[in-house]
Amino acid sequence: GAKIFKAVSKTYPYDKLVDSPVHAKIKEVEANDKIKVYTGATIQKTDGQPGQFDVTLSNGETLRVGAFVMATGWRPYDKSNLPNLGGNLPNVVSSLEFEEIAKNGKITRPSDGKEAKKVAFIQCAGSRDPEHLPYCSSFCCATSLKQAKYVREASDDASALIFYRDIRTPGQNEILYKSLQDDPGIMLTKADVKAVTE
Repeated sequence: GAKIFKAVSKTYPYDKLVDSPVHAKIKEVEANDKIKVYTGATIQKTDGQPGQFDVTLSNGETLRVGAFVMATGWRPYDKSNLPNLGGNLPNVVSSLEFEEIAKNGKITRPSDGKEAKKVAFIQCAGSRDPEHLPYCSSFCCATSLKQAKYVREASDDASALIFYRDIRTPGQNEILYKSLQDDPGIMLTKADVKAVTE
């Protein structure tokens, strides 16, 4: 969450990008003296019973807690598992790496730092594939649409190409999808990309 550059607005008309609310939430939590934040720690073991759990963290500390809140997140798929899609090439990046690039205000190539004026997004890379992840994450399509908007906002003459099997944008993300269809610098096309080479 903290590495995400922008988010899609949660207010009408739902087609604008706004600062990620995660950053403000992190500051709010850290400023609350009733919340203790553990960074870089994972839960190793839990013992006890409802209302009285002993939680052992990876740093060796054990805490007594009354309840758990499961705050699940997501983990990007390792692109090196996809050599056929260029996962080992320097200018093929994951969505999380792209967020970090976009924070700089310019969309640049990792190999030489030059501005990238034409950016392709491959949907379902590693998902909906029995060889990798058989399910749809329901996260990637909206992320690529948002990132295509980064490309267009960074430079008027830049273009984004999104190659998709299906665009899955439930709820308000459908409005973002429809708005980007009207952008002449964004091309959306149904495709099943088989290979990416230099």
